[in-house]
Amino acid sequence: FFLALVAAGLSPAKAPLPRPATAVGMLTAVVLANGNDGDNLYPLTEDMPLAALPVGNRPLLSYQLEMLQRAGSFGEVLVVTNDRHLSRLEAVVSEYRGPLRIELVVVEEGAGSADALRTLRGRGRLAGDFALISGDTISDVPFQKIAAMHQLHGASVTVLLKQQPPRPAADKKKARDLDGTDFVGIDESRQRLLYLESAADCDGGVITVSESMLRAHPHLEVHSDLADPHVYLFAHWVLEVLDHKPHFSSAKFELLPYLVRKQFLDQANLPLPQAEAQPQQATAMSSAAATAARLAGAVRCCCYVVPHDGHYCMRACSIAAYMQANLDICKGGAATFDKAAEPTEPLREGNFAASNIDQQSARGGSVELGPRSQVKKSAVGPHCRLGAGVRLTNCVLMEGVVVHDKVHMSNCILCRGAEVHEGATLKDVQVGSNVSVEAGANVKSEALTAEVDAEGSVVGSAEED
Repeated sequence: FFLALVAAGLSPAKAPLPRPATAVGMLTAVVLANGNDGDNLYPLTEDMPLAALPVGNRPLLSYQLEMLQRAGSFGEVLVVTNDRHLSRLEAVVSEYRGPLRIELVVVEEGAGSADALRTLRGRGRLAGDFALISGDTISDVPFQKIAAMHQLHGASVTVLLKQQPPRPAADKKKARDLDGTDFVGIDESRQRLLYLESAADCDGGVITVSESMLRAHPHLEVHSDLADPHVYLFAHWVLEVLDHKPHFSSAKFELLPYLVRKQFLDQANLPLPQAEAQPQQATAMSSAAATAARLAGAVRCCCYVVPHDGHYCMRACSIAAYMQANLDICKGGAATFDKAAEPTEPLREGNFAASNIDQQSARGGSVELGPRSQVKKSAVGPHCRLGAGVRLTNCVLMEGVVVHDKVHMSNCILCRGAEVHEGATLKDVQVGSNVSVEAGANVKSEALTAEVDAEGSVVGSAEED
């Protein structure tokens, strides 16, 4: 029979993480930079791949590479892209100066994450356990601890989860607030992932779990406040599941839930590893229970839970999240990440004056700022020109943006080559690449992909947020 459970919140805790007896071997990481999630960032991704979007004047991809480099557990990084974005990402990768070996791998346009893994497997590029990371993830979580947990437990998959800040007691979560939420079941140690279901697939926030699961884990905790930043570490044998399930297109929405469910179902049809296939890995385990689990060939899903006040971890997968990521990086909210280095060129009249930009902003090289202009909590990309009397608050200006005199903007994103003419006022607006906003325009809550005249009318197309 089944029991109906209503998802509940979780109080934060920081359990110490056990360490393996031997060092974790070098792993391969797969970064998904092919931009299938870019629609949520339109028009920013209209002519720029998601992984190349600037955050704190650094490309998003640089944050994943920094996380992997810090871990010390990775030798090779395969960046998945498509033909349309290849040249732009080649330019981004060419700027990397670290020890990681980075290779761009082209897949078909529209390929899902599981499809990309099949392609890499078919080309012989994944020979062992591997990490799968979304191209919009920014995190300073110590990945070496995730890798250590994965090996220690002989896991089929280890998932990074970030606890969200607690809501005020009077602010109750309503059913409509569950959009995009996962119901996540973990054990009392906070290291086993036992249940995973999208709220969209549940009726009114009510879930069902099997009796076999509750018998094995009577202290199951179900949460709706654990966000999935799309950082996974998979055992190599999981790739064979994709051969058996050719209709799986997404690792997040199909492969991962399948593995979680299989922990408590018949596993006879799974291509589980045999005991004799990996004696060295088994003997490297410091935990007898972990060794037994691996030798038994059982599906075992684990999780690394970051408390809400722990390491920085988010996805820049929407306009709001992208804006927040820029603000966090610029003001130092992500303590271990730095915005792009300030240009070394000396300040001179007509250029960016120190008194006109606050410490919570970032600027690129060759930026010009007119008199009486102020920039607060904003990222201004290289080669931007701002006229006199300009006011920017919580804005992101990409490369080559021109803002004329007396323009006021707040909570706006301007893509490469955009131009805003004199006296315009913009609030909560995204301006596409090379789009011009006419003098005196007053625009609110729109995504502009064509010219806007002085009356705020769009010549072409605009989309309301």
